[in-house]
Amino acid sequence: MVTTSRTFTRLALVSLVGLGFYYAHLFLGMVYSAWLFRALAVCFLMATVPLPIIAVNDKKLFPALEKPLKRMLALGAMLLLVHHFLMTFIFVMFLPEGRVF
Repeated sequence: MVTTSRTFTRLALVSLVGLGFYYAHLFLGMVYSAWLFRALAVCFLMATVPLPIIAVNDKKLFPALEKPLKRMLALGAMLLLVHHFLMTFIFVMFLPEGRVF
């Protein structure tokens, strides 16, 4: 139980760093290597994939949370996954290197 919650928390933190990565590159063009840029985007997406799975399937994830809060946690994890998927798809397929704006 503790291992699962630690894993979930660490993956959530990596996903939030990924959120910062997506917008930092979108507005500031922080990564200039196209290969590194695409590899980081895919790695952040892969780190986010287990979050909704863990949030939905593990009934003992955070025992202190009530049922509505657990649903909100699962919904937030799913929205984060959808966001990362769409941003990775757009970044890998369409956006050029460097700054966009």
